[in-house]
Amino acid sequence: MASMKHIVHLLRRYISIAITLFHSLILCIFDNFDYPILIKLADALLSLYFIIFCDLRPITVDLIDGETTVHFWVSGHRRISRPNLVMLHGYGGNSKWQFIHQVSDLSRSFNLFIPDLVFFGKSYSRNTDRSVEFQARSIVGGLKRLGCDGGLAVYSISYGGFVAYRIAKIWPEMIGKLVIVSNVSEILVPRNPIDLRLLVRVSMNTGLAFLDWIPDYILSQFITVMYETNRQQLVELAKNLLEREEEPEFFAISQETLIVWGDKDNVFPLEHGRRLQR
Repeated sequence: MASMKHIVHLLRRYISIAITLFHSLILCIFDNFDYPILIKLADALLSLYFIIFCDLRPITVDLIDGETTVHFWVSGHRRISRPNLVMLHGYGGNSKWQFIHQVSDLSRSFNLFIPDLVFFGKSYSRNTDRSVEFQARSIVGGLKRLGCDGGLAVYSISYGGFVAYRIAKIWPEMIGKLVIVSNVSEILVPRNPIDLRLLVRVSMNTGLAFLDWIPDYILSQFITVMYETNRQQLVELAKNLLEREEEPEFFAISQETLIVWGDKDNVFPLEHGRRLQR
């Protein structure tokens, strides 16, 4: 077992070196090459994966407030026999990067509605409201524009869990079943590779420092693509959530709810999950 771990470690190092050499070669061929091409390419490939293998289509919905646009990935061929499932991501990028491992299997059994929360991905608003309620209102508005009137199953992660919880309280008819997965430690908005590595170590307890073998320039490109465009708005969302966290807002909801909470969560202890359960 130890030898296998050693082999995996060496393999990661070799891959890291190969990627770095490739990047150096590109820099030698093209002067002043500083475009986050690798992450852009990966993002484009993810879009193709969603379209070709998961039968998902990108849709942009303009809300009636005239200020907000919500981007969705939705099932290309909805079937009445399948239940509708909404998937709400956290602070880990956008809907594509968050749910890449789940959409293929889920698309075979559900009509999927996967939005980018406002200021993530391709969703944006001129509204200055940074509250969870605003996010919830935007998602509900987008879903209604897409023909979803209620009884939805919702799977939510991290910050998306707060949004789903708020929807269940304010629009109880919209949600039939709810899944909330901790944790919300992802609310930090990394500025550099060091921040991103620290974020992963704090929010995950896998024992694998899988980001250690990824070169800094790739992590910098990821941060640039995922966080830089709306950095100020994302920071304001995080600040609003942290301020609200000081208030006791564990109100009761009527929907059947599954809570998945890490017992080694280093930011929000398991007791928070127990309080939510009660």
